[in-house]
Amino acid sequence: MTDATAIHGHDIIDLVATYPDGIRLSQLMEIVAERFGKSATFHTCSAAGMDLDELLHFLEARDKVRIMSGVLYPGGSPACEH
Repeated sequence: MTDATAIHGHDIIDLVATYPDGIRLSQLMEIVAERFGKSATFHTCSAAGMDLDELLHFLEARDKVRIMSGVLYPGGSPACEH
């Protein structure tokens, strides 16, 4: 793990998918910081330079994840496959 690493949004979609009953945002933030570093940035196929909050809003707008009352759930739209 190194700080200032650019992580693809697919990694976060896949992580959330391992919690079909939902994962608290605070728990996700801890896992992401531990796994990727506190300074990690995120990118997708069409956007770059996002922090985790920006990425989650980006993914939610595209139904890749669903956020309800501080809990994230897998979305209804699958991640692209490449």
